[in-house]
Amino acid sequence: MGDPAGIKRQYRQFAGTECKGYSDLYYRLAISVSEDDEMAGFIADMPETQPNLFLASIQLLTGPAGMPATGSELRAFVKRRGSDVRAAMRARRTQTNEVGRCAVLLPALPPGPLALVEVGASAGLCLLFERYHYEFGSTRLGPVDSLVRLQCTTSGPVPLPPAVPRIVWRRGLDVRPIDVHDDDAVRWLLACVWPEHHERRRRLEGAIDTARADPPVIRAGDLVDDLPAVLAEAPDDIQLVVFHSAALSYVSRERRQAFAGLLADASKRRDIVWLANEAAGVVLELTAPAPSGSLRFLVSRTHFANGQRRSELLALAHPHGAELAWL
Repeated sequence: MGDPAGIKRQYRQFAGTECKGYSDLYYRLAISVSEDDEMAGFIADMPETQPNLFLASIQLLTGPAGMPATGSELRAFVKRRGSDVRAAMRARRTQTNEVGRCAVLLPALPPGPLALVEVGASAGLCLLFERYHYEFGSTRLGPVDSLVRLQCTTSGPVPLPPAVPRIVWRRGLDVRPIDVHDDDAVRWLLACVWPEHHERRRRLEGAIDTARADPPVIRAGDLVDDLPAVLAEAPDDIQLVVFHSAALSYVSRERRQAFAGLLADASKRRDIVWLANEAAGVVLELTAPAPSGSLRFLVSRTHFANGQRRSELLALAHPHGAELAWL
């Protein structure tokens, strides 16, 4: 049993930093949980208590149009369908396979050709950089006939490449990979998109259709224990890039340190570039100013060679890839 008071704080913080001004519905629902002993107690009984997991589990049952709109409606729904919500929360993991994040990672990629490994890959949709169309203001990159169009507002000296780097090999690693041909798994991916975010849902659907034509290979496994086997598959003569977005926040600090140590050790055999797009404090002991009340991820790049690492903080990014401020 978790701590209901801690759940209230967690949902209040989620409302203020992630939802305010971005999702009125999730803001109202998260605030209502933060003020409701019964709802906080219900969530505290779950193995995982993340707001995104709780709200996505409800959306899985209701669809985006049927989501409770107020705290009282949420409480009534949980009283009526509590066993189904529990089952969904126990069976699922938060898997926001947000392809918009490709837009903030693209300028950080080294020149191609590249071999890519994504940890926390979900369905591997963020491995398909070259299949999407990007709009950075007046700059356009990627195929114009792509089913996915990613718009990203930029500031600062963003080093936009002349073209999307050539990717010759790619693999994903996830504890619970999603098969884009599995309709139930795809329903869960769509349920992780916040209900009012219609454009995000459309581009996710486009990315799923794109992946179905030629899906990336995603291995089931742990980001530390099973990563060496995946790295060993990568071609030796191609620049290897390991990356992730909003993935390491779900593992302990010790596992994050073990992950970085594993990459350092692997770099004794070959150079590795590590790209991270995570909340502050998750990957590197780096801080950067962000607008008051808003959540911004830190885009960082680490070069590993001969067991040594050289890290740099590159940019602040909107968690879903809508904005990129290069430092």
